[in-house]
Amino acid sequence: MSNNKAIKHKDHKMRPSSSRPPLTRLAAIITATPALTNATTDSPDRGGFLPIATITDPAIPPRPPSLRSPPHFGIIRRFGQDPIVMTDTVAEMNQVMADADCLVPEEQVHAAIDTMASAITDRLKDSNPLLFCVMNGGLILTGQLLPRLKFPVQAEYLHATRYRQETTGGILEWKLQPEADMKGRTVLIVDDILDEGTTLCAIADYCLAHGASEVLTAVLVDKEHDRKARPPGLKADFTGLYVEDRFLFGYGMDYKGYWRNAPGIYAVKGL
Repeated sequence: MSNNKAIKHKDHKMRPSSSRPPLTRLAAIITATPALTNATTDSPDRGGFLPIATITDPAIPPRPPSLRSPPHFGIIRRFGQDPIVMTDTVAEMNQVMADADCLVPEEQVHAAIDTMASAITDRLKDSNPLLFCVMNGGLILTGQLLPRLKFPVQAEYLHATRYRQETTGGILEWKLQPEADMKGRTVLIVDDILDEGTTLCAIADYCLAHGASEVLTAVLVDKEHDRKARPPGLKADFTGLYVEDRFLFGYGMDYKGYWRNAPGIYAVKGL
């Protein structure tokens, strides 16, 4: 017989329900202070708890602040920015685009990528190349370049910055190191822009040091100035466009992390 059913005895009456010990009702609680959640409540006296089931038994005291979970353990989390800050950011970015100078329209960018793809095909179609997309800038160029390459390509990606953002030297800080075996392979490194070229040169040196037989570079934009990392006249092996020395964004290049998706090559007003 189930443990949940009462058993009657001949000489004893069942204990009245009112004499049973009081049951404690529990509720699932997510600890979250108002500063750590985007949820709201109309009741100002709920403290820092968001109840899933409402606590009605006064015998259960609220958890003191010292027992609440640390902020980083909360299940419901706040957005990374306040809605007002996010709105301001969107307005700022829209204004940047509205004021920007379009240096190269999208149609001309497409034509440049077509020309790059043709040159890369002529050079590498029989060499079984290993292509590395340099994140994040090279993402859009790589995505549009690959379907134009009508031969077998092994495509991988990597993510590196200059160590401690040094302006000289070839020491890389890897966010994602290459995993593909490049020994004896022709390597093609694809990036958005050749500016000073320090990081691109350091990546090429890394590939050669790890056994690549040849390292080639492809960039959508070569920014024209005399500050190249390895003068005189550092150039990529495949270049789509030559653009004046301004603060550029679009087609992988960003302004404060935004507008990599801009449909063309733009320059920030006044920069």
